[in-house]
Amino acid sequence: MIPDIPYTIGYELDRALLMLNGYEVIVNETSTPFQDKKDERADHSPKVVRQLKVEGRIYLTVARFK
Repeated sequence: MIPDIPYTIGYELDRALLMLNGYEVIVNETSTPFQDKKDERADHSPKVVRQLKVEGRIYLTVARFK
């Protein structure tokens, strides 16, 4: 029996990757189009905002917040 995949939305990326240890994980980062906002968020850790399972892979979309 395959265990349930951990729900990682809202977690920092490092923690989410630890929770998904053993799964094939692909990470995509999304960001604002405004350079000033990108600069002010650059030092913040990315957080998971979307999690999908497609063909046995886990796709995480992350974003940085102020």
